[in-house]
Amino acid sequence: MKQVLALILLFMLVSCASQKDAKYLQQGKTEMSNQRFEQALELFTKSINQNPARAEAYFARGLSYNMMQNYEAAVTDFSMAEKLGYSEAKLYSLRSFAYSMTDRNELALKDLNKAITLDPESYAGNYYNRAMLYNTLRKPDSAVADLNKYLTVAQDPNAFFQRGKIVLTKGDLKSACEDFKKAVSLGNIDDELLKISEAICK
Repeated sequence: MKQVLALILLFMLVSCASQKDAKYLQQGKTEMSNQRFEQALELFTKSINQNPARAEAYFARGLSYNMMQNYEAAVTDFSMAEKLGYSEAKLYSLRSFAYSMTDRNELALKDLNKAITLDPESYAGNYYNRAMLYNTLRKPDSAVADLNKYLTVAQDPNAFFQRGKIVLTKGDLKSACEDFKKAVSLGNIDDELLKISEAICK
């Protein structure tokens, strides 16, 4: 009987802690939606302290750190969330961003590849971000392929500008000018774009 009571008591304590950590997690999400990132971070930390095995709390805190530009801490939390079983594509997209902001471009590319493999259609911006990484890593053909994919679903003037710059370096003046003109027509008034367009597109 004592063993049964002890098990019931243990279950109640675990249940209570689980309810408390879920409450902190939900409160943190509310703070995040209101862009109060420091308060959200404190609540996610409380959730983790209550239940160190809750992967979602680490993911959420990692997002808070990203928003606060503490990218090293973000990578640590995203990696812990992954270790605990969190495997949604958005984790890899967000950790890729943190990696890229700390100049770990190869790791950023690896995470974006995984995000796109897991869910190719969930976030078109992954293709734009991967294109920029490919461009940084001097892989222009791969960058253009991703920008082509991105521009089938997004009329993004900056993406047209970026693609134009890449194809210009490859000697394709005609395609570059078409992209520059498209970028301008969509509202991009970047000084660099206007100067290049005026200089080479007659």
